[in-house]
Amino acid sequence: MQQGKKIILNTLASYGQSVISIVLSLFSVRWILQGLGQTDFGLFSVVGSLTLLITFLSGGLSVGVSRFYAYSIGESSKETKDIPEDDLKRWFNTAFSLHLVVPFLLIGIGWPIGDYAIRNWLTIPVDRIDTCLWVFRFSLVGTFFGVLAVPFISMYRAHQLIFELAAFGVLRVIGVFVLSWSLLHVSADRLIFYAGGMMAISVIIQLLQITRACVKFDSCRVKVSYMYNPTYMKNLFGFVGWKMFGMSCVAFRGQGAPVLINLFYGPLVNAAFSIANRLSMQATTLSTAMTQAFLPAVISAEGMGDRKKVISMSIQASKFGALLVSFFAIPLILEMQLVLNLWLGEAPAYAAQLCQAMVAMLILDRVTSGPMLAVNAYGKIAMYELIQGTLLFSVLPLMWVFHSLGFGPNSVAYALIVSMSAYCVGRLVFAKRLLAYPVKLWIREVLLPVTALLVISTICGSLIIRLLEPSFLRLIFTTSVTLSATSLIAWFKVMSSDERSYVLNLLKRKFPILAKS
Repeated sequence: MQQGKKIILNTLASYGQSVISIVLSLFSVRWILQGLGQTDFGLFSVVGSLTLLITFLSGGLSVGVSRFYAYSIGESSKETKDIPEDDLKRWFNTAFSLHLVVPFLLIGIGWPIGDYAIRNWLTIPVDRIDTCLWVFRFSLVGTFFGVLAVPFISMYRAHQLIFELAAFGVLRVIGVFVLSWSLLHVSADRLIFYAGGMMAISVIIQLLQITRACVKFDSCRVKVSYMYNPTYMKNLFGFVGWKMFGMSCVAFRGQGAPVLINLFYGPLVNAAFSIANRLSMQATTLSTAMTQAFLPAVISAEGMGDRKKVISMSIQASKFGALLVSFFAIPLILEMQLVLNLWLGEAPAYAAQLCQAMVAMLILDRVTSGPMLAVNAYGKIAMYELIQGTLLFSVLPLMWVFHSLGFGPNSVAYALIVSMSAYCVGRLVFAKRLLAYPVKLWIREVLLPVTALLVISTICGSLIIRLLEPSFLRLIFTTSVTLSATSLIAWFKVMSSDERSYVLNLLKRKFPILAKS
């Protein structure tokens, strides 16, 4: 399959999964909130956050493993090969050996710390402490299998089979949808029922992915002589070690924010933050469809030594990633309170402000996603992860500062925006330093046109809000106007003539009737 067609297929698959996920989650979250109530919903959020450190460390391992898989595939396509014929299998066994050890270490440390935190640190009603302990243990079991699955799931990404991962993602969303509906019809402790169900769904999907990978990829074969290879292990740790540092800062940010919110404001504001997080997760899934499609291709291009192609694809990833998120981000930010009221019936206090901050962060993230892809493909990321991770972690002291200044629960939103802005600037600085990244080209091709699009579309949507009273009809009008403005500006001002021609030719090939018009 040609590279361009594969990227398009992967993007459509990820985008389709994201749309299905968002539609089903609109019902799921409402049912979960109704079934658990705001207090238990907030408790699930804060207790579940105790496993985020392990989850994000797993994410760091996944990024590193996928990077070396894809780099190996790129190197193997060179006319002059300087790597072993079974190089990819060696990388798999190195990753597999690492993931046999890491989950036991992480859970051995995390289990007693989590139990102690629930019993002594967090603000939890006395009669719910035992229940929260079970929620935490269920979360740990799901996370344990998630770490073990990383070497297998990374193989899908390296081979750019994102559409298969999207299919598994749809199965997961359907499982959560059914579980959420069931939550309204059980008489047992609903918090334990929900936590156990989420664990079961996660474990089943991961086992299916592992089984499929073993069948699909010849490289997913365990060979003892390839495990714990010093050279491969050193290279993997050189990348993954720093990537895990950066991801651990993200994890501490994600884990620390609910804990600080719980200590400062209690479980009801935790519920608001959880709503914002869930909305952000769905929006992130939708917006990263393009990034997931580009990432293995960018890494393979770096493996082939084609730096010009790396820069070109990273610029496109930033541009199209920003466009995809703009379509839903602009109407969401403008009508957030109305959307939450229609969605949840009664949204927790401060949920709208936190959701708006999360979506604004997402725009910043997507605009600078291309330079981040290029840096990850390059591979020498020690200083990058050290400084960038510290900037992300700064959200916690910033929350404390804004709270001390009397900003209340909105301190969370302000801290998130400030830290993400600094982080995104850092991406550009390091891309310029490590790869001589053309920042001026990025400003001309991405930042200026996308900023103009955001400003003009926001003004158009704001006019509708001023003219009409809050209602579902106003939401329809606001969304229609902003989508129309965004589409027109994206087509004529953001996309280049070559990109427009490519899209038109693609549509004509797929829909021959258009070629006759």
